[in-house]
Amino acid sequence: MARHSQLRDQARQVLLDGLAGAGLEVTEVGEDRWMTMLAGEWKRTIPVLFHLEDRSLSFTSLFSGVPDEGHAEVYRILLHRNQRSGPVHFALDDEGDLILTGELPLAALDARMLDEVLGSLLSLADETFNQVLRTGFATYLEAEQRWRAGAGMPPNPVGEPVHDPGRAPAGPTQP
Repeated sequence: MARHSQLRDQARQVLLDGLAGAGLEVTEVGEDRWMTMLAGEWKRTIPVLFHLEDRSLSFTSLFSGVPDEGHAEVYRILLHRNQRSGPVHFALDDEGDLILTGELPLAALDARMLDEVLGSLLSLADETFNQVLRTGFATYLEAEQRWRAGAGMPPNPVGEPVHDPGRAPAGPTQP
């Protein structure tokens, strides 16, 4: 039991030191639960909840609410992204919201692995965000673009196609 407690204490220290070393603000939201916020280029705010459990560290990040439309295509995009190896994958929460999630055994948690988790969360969210928004919220985006044009504002760049070299387009792009 002492070994288990020691491993948990070490994992807690690795997590908190790693988040501080990355310059991230951390808020304790419960016993062995912490929130932080990553900043992406396209998905500008990426909230992450870390939960230190008895034998593992779990993490969850809200990616998007339930898509308004194009559900099958959105889920196809996310399942395609899940083919990548790594500690982070897409899932649905109990309400149907799109999340990024993962879990690591405490024995596997070190500074390098935490850096990989943070990098994976950031890159998956950023690389996938515009495509999911254009597919699952196309009607909303079209209305926003019309409003911006009427207000003399520049278009929201999320309406622009994202070129991903090495990958064929997933389907037609919304105007």
